[in-house]
Amino acid sequence: MERLVSIRIRVLIGFVAFLSVCFFAWSAPRTPAKNQTELFSQNSGMSSLNKVTGLPDPGTYKLQKIFKVPNLSVLDTKGKLQPISKYTTGKMTLLTFFYERCSDVNGCPYVVGLFHGVKNKLEKDPNIRDSVRFVSISFDPQRDTPMMLAGLEKRASGVLENKKSVEWDYLTTASIEKLMPVIDGFGQNVDVQMSPNTGNKSLTYSHVLKVFLIDGEGYVREIYSTSYLSQTMLLNDIQTLMAEKK
Repeated sequence: MERLVSIRIRVLIGFVAFLSVCFFAWSAPRTPAKNQTELFSQNSGMSSLNKVTGLPDPGTYKLQKIFKVPNLSVLDTKGKLQPISKYTTGKMTLLTFFYERCSDVNGCPYVVGLFHGVKNKLEKDPNIRDSVRFVSISFDPQRDTPMMLAGLEKRASGVLENKKSVEWDYLTTASIEKLMPVIDGFGQNVDVQMSPNTGNKSLTYSHVLKVFLIDGEGYVREIYSTSYLSQTMLLNDIQTLMAEKK
């Protein structure tokens, strides 16, 4: 009988403790999820944000030099070997890695649509249009050949009546082995595996989406990911680099 009473007391104590935890969790203040604007405000240390964009006004903040694009080589759409500096200096550059067969709606297709949106905005402003280029580098050199990329490049550039189009270059490499230094140079995350049949390297195409903003001197000034990437933010940062240049 005493043992039964002891068990009941322990159960009662445990139940009271459980109610206390539930009450504490319910009464604790809620912390709302941070949106992109809040994240930017914390990272930049700025309290004054534009009421329309939710971001600091262009030119009121500084983008640090993260690293300089290393000396690398790529193939253009004519199959000619080119120094990557040809596509990462002289203009501000928005650069990303992709592969044409990507079907992830939050991956390569999303960036293509985003780039087109930014491109359309830039082409309305002749003062900034010629100062920016887009670069898409394939990490599927076996399928994304220079000839195939030439078609993508032509469609991306578009035809504007009596207007100049923003430069958009599509690049690749001769092989996966030639691609690896380019991937490593940018710190792009891509899974690489060995084929069990041939022993050759092959890409699984499981990659982290990244967009690199590069200034005219070839320095990476910002790296965006899916949680920190929008048309408004790209345009804001481009205008900030323009203000810095002036």
